[in-house]
Amino acid sequence: MIKTSAAEWLPGVPDRHEAGMLWAAFLLAILVHLGVLVVHLPEFNANVYTPEAHRYIVVKKYTPPPPKVEQRPTAPRQRIVRKVPLPDPTPDEPEPIREPAPEILPDPIPDDVELLLGEPEAFAPPPPTAPVLAGVAGVSSPVLIPESKVTPNYPEIARTARIEGNVVLQAVIHRDGTVGEITVLRCTKSYMGFEAAAVEAIAQWRYEPATQYGKPVDCYFTVLVNFQLL
Repeated sequence: MIKTSAAEWLPGVPDRHEAGMLWAAFLLAILVHLGVLVVHLPEFNANVYTPEAHRYIVVKKYTPPPPKVEQRPTAPRQRIVRKVPLPDPTPDEPEPIREPAPEILPDPIPDDVELLLGEPEAFAPPPPTAPVLAGVAGVSSPVLIPESKVTPNYPEIARTARIEGNVVLQAVIHRDGTVGEITVLRCTKSYMGFEAAAVEAIAQWRYEPATQYGKPVDCYFTVLVNFQLL
């Protein structure tokens, strides 16, 4: 049997007495740690909130009561009753039976009467007594008959001076196509004799007369005459 001592397995321990003290200190340290783990120490917290330490202020909203409404007494509705006479269910005399009136037929049209079917003619007012303007109020423009157009004579003084011009005239075209009163409205060279030559030629012209509502009328018509050298 081999005996060992504390000095052999605990290096640095010289003897048994010191080894026993080390064992006792080791066991005491284990017991102290176990006690610390088992025993629950109280927690110290300075900022502990307690509900009793604070007071609460409760604010309630005031709701006023509704105003009192005075109820006025309403007058009772009057019921209107109308008396309607009831007809006699058993009349003494029955109503007479009325026969329908006979239908009146027109007389038959004879065979020898001619019937004209179509739209009625439009109402046409009487022709005006004074000349009217061409192209106004339904008045058509007169149309010159080419065979009656006479060329104006070129004034000799204007031909010698090699001067050209034009004349604007207003003539009354009668309902028979003849030319009536002639008025000179404008002339470019009034001192060259263009006006007299134009009036003399237009007085010989003939027109298809202007019409209004299908009837010939007297009208004012504007004519332009040009004098050009060939």
